[in-house]
Amino acid sequence: MFRTILLCTVMLFAAAGPVMADESAVFDRKMAAARQGNPEAQYDVAYRYEKGRGVDEDEDAALAWYRKAADQDLAKAQYKLGMCYLKGKGTDPDRQQARAWLRKAAEQGYPPAQYHLGKLYTTRPGRNYRMALEWLEKAQDAGYEPATRAISKVRRKLN
Repeated sequence: MFRTILLCTVMLFAAAGPVMADESAVFDRKMAAARQGNPEAQYDVAYRYEKGRGVDEDEDAALAWYRKAADQDLAKAQYKLGMCYLKGKGTDPDRQQARAWLRKAAEQGYPPAQYHLGKLYTTRPGRNYRMALEWLEKAQDAGYEPATRAISKVRRKLN
């Protein structure tokens, strides 16, 4: 029994070794492109830091790389940066910064940002159900399914 467990453990680590090496190599390639200013690579590096893919998790590094990509108007990076500020990942929570970055991404038509901006307008401070409905409907029109239930809740508040 012990031999079987030991053998399975060894096989598991042997199988995972190449995968981890591949992730690390991908990270190194992405990092090289990110340092050259490629916003998609900067986003990918940030995501890998956030999730620990090919590198140790590091919320501070993730936030910094999301900001670099967001400053180049990459909507999904603006969204992720807004969510970092909303949730306090790599920074103190800051609803004003969260709203500003989510709005930038939402105005570019990024449905998850439209949804979360709409949801943000349903809470204090700055509650505004009409603005919430406007952004949630944009997200729904773009096919973002979670907006449907949120729209029903906001409409009940408006009536």
